[in-house]
Amino acid sequence: MFDISFWEILIIGAIALVVVGPERLPKLLRTLGLWVGRARASFQSIRDEVEREVNAEGLRETRRAIETDTRDAMKTVEKSVSEAEADGDKPKGDPKE
Repeated sequence: MFDISFWEILIIGAIALVVVGPERLPKLLRTLGLWVGRARASFQSIRDEVEREVNAEGLRETRRAIETDTRDAMKTVEKSVSEAEADGDKPKGDPKE
C-alpha cells in the first residue's frame, strides 16, 4: 500500500519515541493500530460493495441480452409458423389426419 522501507519505519519510531516518550508510546501504537485496522476494514467493505455492484450490473446486462435473444428467436419461430400456415403446409406426423 505505502512504499515505506524498514529503515524509514525505524526512523519514524525513533522520532515518535523521543516526541511522545516511552511511557505513552505503547498506548499510541495500540491506538494507531486500531485506527489503521478500522480504515482497512472500511476500505475493504467499500471495495466489496463496488465489486458486488459491478457484478450485479454485469448480470443485468447478461439478462437483457438473453431476453433480447429470446424475443428474437420467438419472433423467428412465429414468423416461420405463420409462413407455413399461409403456404398450407401441415406439420408432419399430425395425428388429426
